[in-house]
Amino acid sequence: MPRSIKLTNKKVKRRGNNEGSVYKRKDGRWCAQVTIGYRENGKAIVKYVYGNSRQEVSKELAKLTHEVFENGYSAFAPTDSNKFYPLLEEWFYTFKEPLVSSRTAEKLRNYIKNHIKPEFGDFEAKHIDFFRMQKFLNGMLKKGHCLETAKQIKQLLNQFYTQYLIKQGIVKVNPLDDVKIRTIERNDQEKETMALSPELRREVMIAVADNPVLKPILVTLMLTGMRPGELIALRWMDVNLENSDISIRLAASREIEFDEEGNVINRRQVISNTKTVLSVRSFKVAESVVECLKTWFAYQTEQQKRTGINLTSKDCHVFCTNKGTMRSYYGLRSMLIRFLRRNNLNGYDISFYTFRHTFATMLLEERENPKIVSELMGHAKVLTTLSIYSHVVSKTVYENTASTLDRVYSNVLADNEKQMHP
Repeated sequence: MPRSIKLTNKKVKRRGNNEGSVYKRKDGRWCAQVTIGYRENGKAIVKYVYGNSRQEVSKELAKLTHEVFENGYSAFAPTDSNKFYPLLEEWFYTFKEPLVSSRTAEKLRNYIKNHIKPEFGDFEAKHIDFFRMQKFLNGMLKKGHCLETAKQIKQLLNQFYTQYLIKQGIVKVNPLDDVKIRTIERNDQEKETMALSPELRREVMIAVADNPVLKPILVTLMLTGMRPGELIALRWMDVNLENSDISIRLAASREIEFDEEGNVINRRQVISNTKTVLSVRSFKVAESVVECLKTWFAYQTEQQKRTGINLTSKDCHVFCTNKGTMRSYYGLRSMLIRFLRRNNLNGYDISFYTFRHTFATMLLEERENPKIVSELMGHAKVLTTLSIYSHVVSKTVYENTASTLDRVYSNVLADNEKQMHP
């Protein structure tokens, strides 16, 4: 007896040969996806294509499958050819992150996560124009975000467009080209508070005079212009007290480790290269610094005899802890905060960078050549120095100019008098 055949209206959802993954979305469009590569962590890189029919996406998918067959798996490919955020994320992890420090990477990640993704995450790249970009950056400033943050986000997006979206033909123009951000320069009063005033310099130095640890740190910072990270990394081998020389070769910095999702899993302080190539420098130091460091060396020598811990060998950090380990920036900052509170100086917004700014300000007040100051500070360009300390330079320049004009004019009058009355 033949078996009866049961009829059903259930549709067969079996995919066609070589179609890969093809399915219909809730919005009615068809989507196809295929693995075209793998990241270093083994995670697959998936390419998506969209269309109005199964046949349309199957045709595009066939092209992709053929490319993979011919060229092999790719180490990089955009996750989605339409959406702005997946493209930005893929570009950042592949091209931008490997070129910056972990600290900078963390900052940029936060910009993307907290600002860019909420604004543009659901948009297609081609639908974001200069008007939307301008409105986005204007909104950041209205919400109270600092100007520097808005500028850095604009720079990041500009790199994304020029280095990837335009080169890949995903968009034709860069909407950032016409976007403007208002410039808010520090006024002279704000710039002056970056450094200690002459009166405050005296007050701080008197207060720290009896502090055997903090005094050599603050004197060294204020009379050399070192960055805090450079001071932390300084070793005795970099200091020549006989010749009054100090060499800056390295700096302490914070290294951050991330998981695959971009979350911070570890932070640690490491020794790395200085901020710029020109930050590597050697220079003569003031006798006040030499005397202060000699006193500090003697103090460390006594500590070394008492504890048996090596504190003064050439490879030891100059301002190491009592255990001979490298100090952390946060440990130093805590020490400074306690000192300021004890001496009623905590209302002046003083940080370790205040002493670096004071170094430059004192030299410029004494009419030192800005080019020399720039080199001592380790700035990449003298324009950086002139921009930060323009209020100091302008005062000295105007005073010198007035004196020069008076002298030249007096000479002109004298020469004229001689001609009239030989």
